[in-house]
Amino acid sequence: MKLEGQLEEIIYQNETNSYTIAELSTEEEVFTVVGYLPFINEGDYLSLEGKFVTHQDYGRQFKIETFEKKLPESKEALEKYLASGIIKGIGPSTAKKIVDTFGEETIAIFKFEPEKLAQIKGISSQGAKEMAEEFNSKWDLWQIVGFLEKFGINASNSKKVYEALGEDAIEEIKKNPYILVDITYGVDFFKIDKMALEIGIDINSYQRIGAGIRYGLILASYNGNTCVEKEALYEFVKNKLSTKEEYIDEVIINLKMTGKIIEEKIDDKEWIFLEEFNRIEKNIATRLYMMQKTQNIKNIKSFNSVLDKEEALLAINLSPKQKEALKQVNKSNVSIITGGPGTRKNYNYKSAY
Repeated sequence: MKLEGQLEEIIYQNETNSYTIAELSTEEEVFTVVGYLPFINEGDYLSLEGKFVTHQDYGRQFKIETFEKKLPESKEALEKYLASGIIKGIGPSTAKKIVDTFGEETIAIFKFEPEKLAQIKGISSQGAKEMAEEFNSKWDLWQIVGFLEKFGINASNSKKVYEALGEDAIEEIKKNPYILVDITYGVDFFKIDKMALEIGIDINSYQRIGAGIRYGLILASYNGNTCVEKEALYEFVKNKLSTKEEYIDEVIINLKMTGKIIEEKIDDKEWIFLEEFNRIEKNIATRLYMMQKTQNIKNIKSFNSVLDKEEALLAINLSPKQKEALKQVNKSNVSIITGGPGTRKNYNYKSAY
């Protein structure tokens, strides 16, 4: 389903991922819309696609799936857009003067003849230039958002891409679409790969195979792995990218020489790490070692007696394994608790009541 209208009010917006709750005014009525909307302001005209849902507390809402920013089409809409404060230095009074003066040519004036804005009383030549720059800059951001949608980069990630690459994002991505793998988490590599091949990236290019290797290592990290066995990584890249081992060999060597991946021999097998994963893992191991070697100032000497008193006070009976775990925590500076989801690793004794 599609909604089109002007963003009347932003009720809430998360600064980190741009998740937004807002009021959208259409020709029919005002709707509450929710979803990821980076780089939007009150007064923007939006075309939204999504569906209506019912929130248990807030009632009927339009949940945004995709969106597009549109320039206002009528003079009235354009005046309202400029009057919203989206452009620094333009308020309701100045917006009316601009639209009254230039009419349907207003957008073209901002884009191609910004010096003419100085004809308006109260706008200096410098002010005209700055207003036009801001108008066009905000529009350029939306061109980036629309471009990224082709690569499967959703609105919540487009902000990261813009912050990383700036206003030249589109040109940078056209040169090497695979840089999106580095910038965004959880991106669909194969959608990016398809687009890259369509714009002429060679199937055996260093960029493509290097990104495939990185993607394979990142994919493994989703399951908690900081490294991948070298043979398994070769098979993954060879099968998924339909490339030959000789090309993979060349890229692996280059990535090792530039320090982007680390190869280590563990238990007679070769393992590949992303440099950042290897660095983080070693840092954690070093800190754990240092903690273990320091003096244990929390050790309770009469531990069994204290434990018995606490069990009586809390009216609980710990199992032998639970008591053994607590004894281990008492005598060691570092205790690592492992287990899958639902195994009560973070069990709170208060829940025993």
